[in-house]
Amino acid sequence: MKKNTFLLLPLLVLLISLGLDRLFTLEFFQYYYSNTLSHVNFITKEDLYSDLKEYLKKDPSSRKKILVFFGNSRALLLPTRELEKKHPDWILYNFSVPGGSPDYFLYWIERFKSDGTRPDFVLLDQSLEIYNKTPVHALDEVLIYGLSPEFFFKHWTRYSREELSAFISKRLFHTYRDRPKFWRILERMQNSSALAQAYKSAVLSVRTMLKEERGSTPRELVNQKHTDEQLVQVSEKDFSSYLKPYTFHTNMFEMQKDSINILREYNVPYATIWVKVARPYFNLYMTRKVETSDGLKTPMEVWKPIVEKFNQETGTAFWNMNQDPNYNCEEFADPGHMSPNCFPVFGDYIFKKLEETFPRTQIK
Repeated sequence: MKKNTFLLLPLLVLLISLGLDRLFTLEFFQYYYSNTLSHVNFITKEDLYSDLKEYLKKDPSSRKKILVFFGNSRALLLPTRELEKKHPDWILYNFSVPGGSPDYFLYWIERFKSDGTRPDFVLLDQSLEIYNKTPVHALDEVLIYGLSPEFFFKHWTRYSREELSAFISKRLFHTYRDRPKFWRILERMQNSSALAQAYKSAVLSVRTMLKEERGSTPRELVNQKHTDEQLVQVSEKDFSSYLKPYTFHTNMFEMQKDSINILREYNVPYATIWVKVARPYFNLYMTRKVETSDGLKTPMEVWKPIVEKFNQETGTAFWNMNQDPNYNCEEFADPGHMSPNCFPVFGDYIFKKLEETFPRTQIK
């Protein structure tokens, strides 16, 4: 037996490595190396869900109707409190997160089903980028922060080997997930850790704001508006990063269909939405041919027939902001994101479409 004790050495090394990894990535140390606030959007969703469940316990006749929006960064700035005043019959719970994708939507909708959580309406994002399996710049925030291991391994066959590797390695080793930079740690240790304290304050402030705005980021934190010339230039870069080549992610679309089937099964009204992007970027969707599984095609030629066929077969309402003449706010922070100035108009558009698609008599 003693002769085989050396076999325990790899396990011992792994356990020590995991222990050190967890020590160096405690919240206290994160203030010295973290350079993002996007993870805060994910960790606050548990509190948002608790608040939603508590509100739904009220008698339906005495409470407002609940709209839950599952989107991505294009919907983060919706002014929930402002919209509540303008549309007093409704409350918006914004479950949008950076890189929000159908697997993240399904993760929550399965939890809604398991818990018996029934909002009055659900809105799901349906954009081109979330269905590209082969982007040059892959977004993995949902894999890293948004899904439980139980959900991921339940649906593991729908993920690529690269996604499986990213999930396991970054969930197992947080230092690999966060990639702390030594120079940044040294920088934040200067002046009695002033920069680390500033980052800590920013995290706490954003968490508070997200709670107050029911999942939305306050617009005053994003004061950007690109010129037309800037939009043309950056559109080329974004298109090459997210849509070239374009391989339709069938498994991701299957998860979107699963979410919709659950909502249909439980008679929860829903719709899908394609949030507006800047015109130079949209024109590339329509005209720029890229490598696809079926040869050279534009992303629209791949994505649109699949989505339209599903909508027709299921009677799914599709709110197409990009080709709707009734929506005309044309300010953009970058090619894929509207300017903060447009979000009140964006919110009004949602509630107008809600009333048009599902009149009051059809909403419970």
